[in-house]
Amino acid sequence: MTTSKARGKHGIGLTDTALCISEELQIPVIDRQNKGIPKLIELYQLDGLLVEEEQELIAHWKDGGRLSFHPGMAVPRIKHIKDGEDEMLALVAGIQPGDRILDCTMGMGNDAIVMAWLAGEQGSVTSLESSPLIYAVTSYGLKHWPTDSWRMKQAMERITSLHGNYEGFLAEQPEHSYDIVYFDPMFERPIMESSGIAPLRREANYAPLTRDILELARSVARRCVVVKHRAGTLRSLQFDEIAGGKYSALAYGVLYADKREERYR
Repeated sequence: MTTSKARGKHGIGLTDTALCISEELQIPVIDRQNKGIPKLIELYQLDGLLVEEEQELIAHWKDGGRLSFHPGMAVPRIKHIKDGEDEMLALVAGIQPGDRILDCTMGMGNDAIVMAWLAGEQGSVTSLESSPLIYAVTSYGLKHWPTDSWRMKQAMERITSLHGNYEGFLAEQPEHSYDIVYFDPMFERPIMESSGIAPLRREANYAPLTRDILELARSVARRCVVVKHRAGTLRSLQFDEIAGGKYSALAYGVLYADKREERYR
């Protein structure tokens, strides 16, 4: 990890947020020395480099690829909610003000931001991310992303990001400790190519969800477990309900904590 050229030139080190991330993930900090990113990668024989720019932490790879944070579709989705329009995730998960939500697959945090907005000031979202680079970039972005909306900023600040695998985390949680447990696993094949998602895909965890993991998640959930996935691929996991998919490439599988009889819509 290192600073931007401008910060390094003026002797300004990493912010407390960046330093905390470097310590947590045991990422060495190097002096920028007014050198370009390719030169630093070559000099230190790195696979990648995290650079703290103005209000963002950017991951750079030696092949020229880069990953930076952006709230993406969370912004228009929240606008639709404010305009009184239906939001699919909100409807499927039944998110209510004050809910405690566990997001097992943070990624860029887009769904976590929407869920934090819906859960309101009395609610909370805990987001897990197994990839250290994605965790670093997103955790920093949630704290520093510039926005004119104080409610958006508050929603992002209500997200507690944790680095780790959801299997171990779920196993340590008491029963019914979260109202909703959410998964958005990375698809092995993208539904559509996107330059924005490509850098994320190279670091993502592609481990498939299993029935055992979902049953563990159900024991942690007070109301339900929700899984976003490609339409037509969820029935093998025996959800209580499958919503969406009729006119969309995406669907949501739902497991209810009360283990009601299986039904599809």
